Amino acid sequence: MLSLKKKNIIKQVKSARFIGKQLSRIKMGQSYYSIAVSTVSAISLISLAFRIEFWMLIVAFPILLLMTFTIGYFLDIYNINTMDTLKANEITHRYLTTSDLKSQEFQLLQTEIILEAIKAIQEQRKLEPDKLLKKYQDYFDRWKSPQKVL
Repeated sequence: MLSLKKKNIIKQVKSARFIGKQLSRIKMGQSYYSIAVSTVSAISLISLAFRIEFWMLIVAFPILLLMTFTIGYFLDIYNINTMDTLKANEITHRYLTTSDLKSQEFQLLQTEIILEAIKAIQEQRKLEPDKLLKKYQDYFDRWKSPQKVL
């Protein structure tokens, strides 16, 4: 009898439904943890911005945390996705475009210019703008529109 119960428990634990429930609980716990951390950081920021006594924080923290958990609970129940989640889904399920490549290359160019300026400052030499301007012109020529602009 006992071994039959153990087999049923093992089957239940191995099932995808059980594993899905556990992963869902872990995710929900992580979201509640992030809500608590966000509440603490918000209270710290408010206490820096305004003159708030320590006893006010002690009174306000449980109330704010309870309100935050309540909002999080209803968001979980009604399965409301935040814009961050929707944006992450959109980004993970799309292909790279030329705009992505262009912006990445421009960011690399900016980083290269900043590093060149820092290097010139460290070596106590004058920055050569002609060299940097040539790099920017190469970038501009590569990505300029093939149509003539009036």
